[in-house]
Amino acid sequence: MNKIDGRLFAHLRKAVVFGVLLALVAGMLLPVYTDEIGWRLQERAWLDGVDKLYSDNCGPNTLAAPPFFMWPVRWYSAFFNTHFPDPLFIRISGVAYAIAFIWLVLRLVGRIGRSGEERDVLAIIAASLMGLGVMPLLLVWSRPEQPIFLAAASAVLIASAGWRSPGNMFAPFNGIAYSPALASPGTAWRRSLMILALALVALSYHFKAVLLVPAFIACIAFASRGRAALGARLAAIALLLAATASGSHYWVKRMECPMDPIVAKQHARQNLAGQLNMGTISKGQLVLKVLGNYKLHNYVERAAPSVDPMSSWLPINRVSKDEMDGWRGGMTIIWGVSLAFAVISFIGGSIAMLREKVVPPEPVIALMLLGAVSIWCVSQIDRNAYEASYVLPLLMLSIILALSSPHRWAPVRKYLGAVALAVGPLTLLSIVLVAQLYGPILLYDARQRNFLPYHPWSVPVFGYHDSYAEIMGAARQCHMPFPKDAQNLLIDDVTYFAFMQSRLPDHELAVMAPQFRGKISDPIAYLKAHNSSGIIMRCRKMLPELREKAQRNGDFCCIAPPDWGDGPKG
Repeated sequence: MNKIDGRLFAHLRKAVVFGVLLALVAGMLLPVYTDEIGWRLQERAWLDGVDKLYSDNCGPNTLAAPPFFMWPVRWYSAFFNTHFPDPLFIRISGVAYAIAFIWLVLRLVGRIGRSGEERDVLAIIAASLMGLGVMPLLLVWSRPEQPIFLAAASAVLIASAGWRSPGNMFAPFNGIAYSPALASPGTAWRRSLMILALALVALSYHFKAVLLVPAFIACIAFASRGRAALGARLAAIALLLAATASGSHYWVKRMECPMDPIVAKQHARQNLAGQLNMGTISKGQLVLKVLGNYKLHNYVERAAPSVDPMSSWLPINRVSKDEMDGWRGGMTIIWGVSLAFAVISFIGGSIAMLREKVVPPEPVIALMLLGAVSIWCVSQIDRNAYEASYVLPLLMLSIILALSSPHRWAPVRKYLGAVALAVGPLTLLSIVLVAQLYGPILLYDARQRNFLPYHPWSVPVFGYHDSYAEIMGAARQCHMPFPKDAQNLLIDDVTYFAFMQSRLPDHELAVMAPQFRGKISDPIAYLKAHNSSGIIMRCRKMLPELREKAQRNGDFCCIAPPDWGDGPKG
């Protein structure tokens, strides 16, 4: 590449990274989706002593004490959620974590790139893949996927600290440098324990992190070299395997629902393992199902503008069917081409590895990450939008690491530069088009303080103090106890913030909404059985029969136990 090429790549890298960061900041306007609040409701062990689901109808598994290594994460969640009980904080944290992820990726690219031009190319491709379609908006969702891909990126970054020698001049990879320096015991322990801590954080948030354990182990193995570092690496890996066994048991048992076969069936139908356990499919059918279910492009499609986004997390009918298909097809091609180059680079790196008898870390960790997303892909039946925010960031990390594999195939690097020059401008165009599609409605939503007509399953980001005053006014009308003294309150996405510190709150989706409440047919009977302190939620979310008994303050209704009566039948 000549100097003009170098300047062109550098300018394009700055433009694409700036565009993606701007799109992430614009994510502040995205209303808070119900699942972002729901996960906070389900990981409350520091407040309640146990984690729970949306309600207690699954039986003993509903209320589960997490393993000891998960408690720091539960404390972190409890501290920030109770000190900043506001939808605005959820969105600020989501945007901040998404920006942090991009920063981590750029830092990683700075380490694994072997020249200025290659670093620019890798940065353009990485930022472009995260900037296409509505991916920037998915990245700001404050769900368990965020800490998982943040932990994975941080672990790879820590491991990469010892990969390069000064000036990238170490043979035998013709400028592809691997440092011959041996790590001191102190350095080995520090890196190994930091990666272990990141893995434990990921395991604390969701079962999905179990699939990334091989990648974390590879990071520990490649973070330090030499016999003096062996003890630290083996100890960290042993502790990680023990935590994985404990965490896997916890997550599997917690997601079972022995006391409610309706909910259990709903859980089981979402993945092949559940269907096998329920007897929906046989072991013989499982192999064919797995082979036919390997469709990574489905996640790319979830990150494209859609006619009818899941639960209207974005406004519906902003694109036509043909436009949606065009978006999906174009984005699939870009991801497919990037993945194809990654596979070619991986093969080249593997050949060089066999020839030079040196095991390079980039292709190995890339393979571990691809394996994690592949296992999740083949196991899932329902592929929701938020699954894309788990699979695609990890797939991007896998692609970038594979592209940096050591090989001597100069044409591959040359044509990869051409790919970057093509996808960079397309990403900038995508950001502009998405802003035109959704920007006006998101700006309208930002001025709303209660109901969002375009987002019935989301809540406004701004102005919660007005809603809080109405919520507490309703609570006083019903003579409800203070939040710290209340228990098993029936709340919704908005009133949960006001009663964050109550004990074991139940979400209206799992008690009143017919699609999630399982065998609960009488909400009042359920609440009575759990000695509930009452119901407080948006009036429009309340069953009509209950609304007749409720006291109202503004947009919020409440019912205290003395006013329940017999309650409506389901």
